[in-house]
Amino acid sequence: MKITRRQFAYAAGAFGLSMIEGCTRAGNTDNGGPAPADPLLSLTVAATSPWMANQVALTSDNTMFLGLPRFPGHEQTPSLARREPDGTVTAFPGNTWNEWQAGDDGQNAFVYVNSVHIFADDTVWCVDQGGLRPDASPPELATPKPGAQKLVQLDPRTGNVLNVIRFGSDILPNGAQLNDLRISRGIIYLSESGLGALIVHDLATGTTLRRLSGRKEMLAVETPTPTTTPAAGAHQNRHKTPKSDLIELSADGVWLYWAAPTGPFRRIRTDILRDGSLSDDELATHVEQLANIPLSGGCAMDTAGNLYLSDINNHRILLLPPTGKMVTLASDSRLISPDGGFIGGDRRLYVPAPQTERTQLFGNPTDLTTKPFQILSLTLPKSFDGTELGDAVTGRTG
Repeated sequence: MKITRRQFAYAAGAFGLSMIEGCTRAGNTDNGGPAPADPLLSLTVAATSPWMANQVALTSDNTMFLGLPRFPGHEQTPSLARREPDGTVTAFPGNTWNEWQAGDDGQNAFVYVNSVHIFADDTVWCVDQGGLRPDASPPELATPKPGAQKLVQLDPRTGNVLNVIRFGSDILPNGAQLNDLRISRGIIYLSESGLGALIVHDLATGTTLRRLSGRKEMLAVETPTPTTTPAAGAHQNRHKTPKSDLIELSADGVWLYWAAPTGPFRRIRTDILRDGSLSDDELATHVEQLANIPLSGGCAMDTAGNLYLSDINNHRILLLPPTGKMVTLASDSRLISPDGGFIGGDRRLYVPAPQTERTQLFGNPTDLTTKPFQILSLTLPKSFDGTELGDAVTGRTG
């Protein structure tokens, strides 16, 4: 089903209201997604990893790559891995890029890979935050050394590094953290989750813009502070919710979508976002709020404009179409801390389950994660609950 720009704009304007009405009719008050008319889809294990994996991406021939964050208690990881034809998962590219150690400058090694994505040209793009988590590490390890925070593009077959993009302090001031990226027509769009911003980089000209920095449109919705005193011996939950985090592009590259994990989802036209003559105040008037969402670890978007959300608290995958009628697509107890989703060329939705909520960062007395870590997947039908589902949004990098 082809959705015109006018139809999409009309539907988007009704997102928030229609979603709230849908949840109310279903008796659902937690934005968790009402029950659909169709049976829920089944998840299968697509891959397993000996290392914590929170990101997944596949080439057009279904070669899978995994992002392996140096999460507290999981610092010994190669950061990026490839699934081999026999199903094993090996470090990629398998040299000094995977061998960072505390104290290294991080110039030419992965320090903390937060995102892995693959677009139409099949190259592998990694977002390296350049430092360990500030909510779990001392400043000397959490503060990226000069040039350590970067984008890295690799050949999926040879592992050769094709491009490394670094930004100056005007784009990444102290406290900024690159989070995720999408590419369309040679333009890279990035979410920055440390201070909260969107970053636009033109691959052809090298021009970079930092937009809406620190504005309310970039910030996470704060959850209420507990009023009760923790029990004696309880461990502190040190996790800090990122700011602008989830990011997606429409298939035509016209709209950029983003959200903090606590929502709400917002969007803006990319031509307006790229207009360097507009101030942030002027840009803010063009931001559209689409929908409130439950706590989400990651998302994916298809060519029909549907969003797929990883519902952390309820171990579900939610479908949020342009109509705003959010429904549950799949529910599975194995979806433990579901993170960034990816739609492959095989029309399967892949979602990693990194179990981050079981780590000490979230107040557990010990690390409760179990190996191997799973990547789950489901086949997208042509339609679900009356909504036509699309294919993968790949963008164009040339």
